[in-house]
Amino acid sequence: MTLRSKTGLALSRTWSTCLLIAAAGFGLASAGLVHAQPKAAPIQVTSAQQKAIAANTLTWRAPGAARLQFDVQGKIKSFPYKTKAQLDWLPSGNRYEASQELQVPLVGVRRQSSTGSIGPQGLLPEIFMDRGRKEYSTTFDASAGSIRFSRGSEPATWVSGTQDRMSVFFQVAGMIAAAPHRYPPGTQIMVQAASSNRVAPWTFTVRGTETLQLPAGKLSALKLEHQSESGLEDGLQAALWLAPSLQYLPVRIRMLEDGGRDELDLKLKSHSKP
Repeated sequence: MTLRSKTGLALSRTWSTCLLIAAAGFGLASAGLVHAQPKAAPIQVTSAQQKAIAANTLTWRAPGAARLQFDVQGKIKSFPYKTKAQLDWLPSGNRYEASQELQVPLVGVRRQSSTGSIGPQGLLPEIFMDRGRKEYSTTFDASAGSIRFSRGSEPATWVSGTQDRMSVFFQVAGMIAAAPHRYPPGTQIMVQAASSNRVAPWTFTVRGTETLQLPAGKLSALKLEHQSESGLEDGLQAALWLAPSLQYLPVRIRMLEDGGRDELDLKLKSHSKP
């Protein structure tokens, strides 16, 4: 999605993402883009040797409830700024709620949330909300077999396992948490994710473990990278770091766009139980 200030400056976000997200769940969503229907399984994993891993063998483990606070550094058309963000993950039995808020200079608070149920292989979103100066929703209607967009886009076909731009990060985190050995460097994880007006594939490539020096302290984290398909998201490049010590929840999310003129970098400041 694109955030615009009163002076006309713009920041494209994914975040998921997300994370990402991202993004954490920050996602681009231009009303002019052609709506995409998912044509493949909602989640696909490919090994570093380019071998597909059977979907029915994939497992998922819910991270414990957490509230993550982030320090944020960014640029809008090369203009730097600092702000803060909060990410909440609230599982309860077979239900979950995830939300994130980001304060953007000259724009205000942007909030995204995802609510749904938890199944044996992960999250089953029911509604995704995107609130800023305007509010949009994406509804996952399993009984009707459709995903509906309040922005007016044509409905997409509902397929169990399709995520939204908020839940996708927790879906990936739970998959890795359940079986870390199955995701060595080079593994690719493709997840169909809905934004506020379309469904499109997100592919994460596992890069390996790094040691990060964050405001919260030194943490070891698994790095995943995402690069948008040409022409779909204006050259978005994103990286996501998941910490094993925090049940693979995101501790850093970084996004670059427009040749690096637009940038968003979230670094974990603190974590607690909500």
